[in-house]
Amino acid sequence: MHPFGGALRSNFERMRALRSCIGLLTACFWGLTLSAQDPCVSTGNGEPYVSTNPNYVCEALEAFVYINVAQGYANPSDAAPENFEFSWYPLDVLGGTITQSFEMVFDSTVTIWCVAEDLQNNCIWTDTITVQVEPAVEIGLPNDTLVCDLNGFTLQPSAEAQAMTGISWNWEPSLLLLNPETATPQLLIDADQWYYVTATTPAPGNCAYEDSIFVTSNVSSIELGPDQELCEGETVGLDSGINPAYEVVTWSTGDTVQAITVDSSGVYWVTALNPEGCFRSDTVTIDIFENPVIELTSGGTACEGEPVDITASVTADTTVAGVGWSTGEAGTTITVTGSGLYEAIAVTVTGCTGSASVSPDFLPSPVPELAPDTTLCLEEEGPIWIDVSQPDVSYLWSTGGDQPGALLSDPGLYTVTLTLLANGCQDSASIELIDFCPQDSVFFPNAFTPDGDLVNDRFGGFAEAIGTFQIAVFSRWGAEVFRSEDLEMRWNGRMPNGELAPPGMYGYRAVWRPLAEDGVSFLQFREKVGTVTLIR
Repeated sequence: MHPFGGALRSNFERMRALRSCIGLLTACFWGLTLSAQDPCVSTGNGEPYVSTNPNYVCEALEAFVYINVAQGYANPSDAAPENFEFSWYPLDVLGGTITQSFEMVFDSTVTIWCVAEDLQNNCIWTDTITVQVEPAVEIGLPNDTLVCDLNGFTLQPSAEAQAMTGISWNWEPSLLLLNPETATPQLLIDADQWYYVTATTPAPGNCAYEDSIFVTSNVSSIELGPDQELCEGETVGLDSGINPAYEVVTWSTGDTVQAITVDSSGVYWVTALNPEGCFRSDTVTIDIFENPVIELTSGGTACEGEPVDITASVTADTTVAGVGWSTGEAGTTITVTGSGLYEAIAVTVTGCTGSASVSPDFLPSPVPELAPDTTLCLEEEGPIWIDVSQPDVSYLWSTGGDQPGALLSDPGLYTVTLTLLANGCQDSASIELIDFCPQDSVFFPNAFTPDGDLVNDRFGGFAEAIGTFQIAVFSRWGAEVFRSEDLEMRWNGRMPNGELAPPGMYGYRAVWRPLAEDGVSFLQFREKVGTVTLIR
């Protein structure tokens, strides 16, 4: 009989009584009267037991809980789950779990037990275990972070996590971090990157907790560029690269725009502050130099054609690199001999330029006008009269004459010098008279070598623009050995019978009529008598 009145006729009723008990399983057993078959008797290697995996449960991490009933049975099929009805306690923790195993998260150390009813043998197995819960590591990384300054920035778990002793830290990617095995590693590169951390509690728990954070460290920097040197009148644009619609941009000039234009020397800076509180700045020095001032002076007045020096004087606030001229020359002084506009450009080492021009004064000089060099046959067409008359000048010919005109009867170079009476300036001109008569228009060599080498193998006349032509060659005894009426048909050094003419001197007579300038009509007959030497 049950002490509280009534017998429990079946194991089912006993289980209902067990489930209604509050408190420890052993207390429930004090209120039950079990038959001789309860509890179950082991036929295996031991008795069923409750266990967890891992043995030390990690707080906030799922643990596998089960009761191993196979220990109590020699025949494994008797330990099949369908042969049992499982009940887990306490109900306020396990919520009436009725499976052989389950997974759950434990927040603290707790005692649990299981009642397994063997439905085939009508007996009960029970076991109790205290679940040891290892405290969790609340890593507590902050939300994804924007890093304004990479220098010295460290990843920071929660203060509670850092204070826990015996925790092993492992950060990835470790190659991007300094001291990745500590709680607070330092960033090594400036890059947008996910960082992952695993915090492991010491043995025997070895509970591993994970967290991650995305760090944005690519904050746009400000680059105003290197210091610059400009020249007077030049400007330069300075661009912060920051859109003022999204960040607060402030220039040393008071401007709040993205870019400014500078036209004076000074030190210019700009700052930018984004909504996340990242502050950046940059500074640049702009030096604007005055352009060099160049002054040109020319020597005294000279006659046209005489040398005059032009000198450049340069003043500048930096070193002068050089002076160039419109004539293509370089240097501070050039020499000119004629009127015109001459320009000089001075360049400083900073690249600044200044220019000036000058037109030196030249006194007018007479300009003698002579015909070009003349070729004529003085025997037929000479002498010729040359006249260079001009007002208010004096004359001096290379022949010694002092009149404006001169009669030229001999070949040669004739020079006349004119002197302007008003200022004494002079100028000269020359003409060359060449004597060439038409009979000299045909060339006859004075020797030839008919040896078959195709060089000077034949004798005859050589000319152009010849209308008619005849030539006869005679031996020293007056015998004719060759005759031709064609300028291109020349003597090959053979006798009329074909034999080789002996070497020596031969005489010739040639008669021809040159073509006139119209290329059609003929001029008078010309004649040439001479000798030629045949060489073998």
